[in-house]
Amino acid sequence: MNEHAFFNVITLPEGDDAPALEAWAAVGVWMEQQEGFLGSTLYRNRVNPKMLINKGRFSTQEAFMASVQNPEFQALSQTLTDLGVERVAGLYDTVRDFGAGGN
Repeated sequence: MNEHAFFNVITLPEGDDAPALEAWAAVGVWMEQQEGFLGSTLYRNRVNPKMLINKGRFSTQEAFMASVQNPEFQALSQTLTDLGVERVAGLYDTVRDFGAGGN
């Protein structure tokens, strides 16, 4: 299956991570209901635990765009911004896979 990968490099604000991670979970729960959303994985940096990377998978670019342009998503995203969560995001195409399963 050809999937479209969305990567988001996340920097949590100083202090308690719980509010930001709860807000992030709300985004994930909402995304699970969106057509074309195939899943996501959130990774935490072992050296800098305030840095995370989210990998989201979508069936099509159109499904991704419909999700992130939805007003409900925009409101959830604004909550993260209001909490001081910094994000650098983009949709990526696979260039090459290595190893078993290509993951």
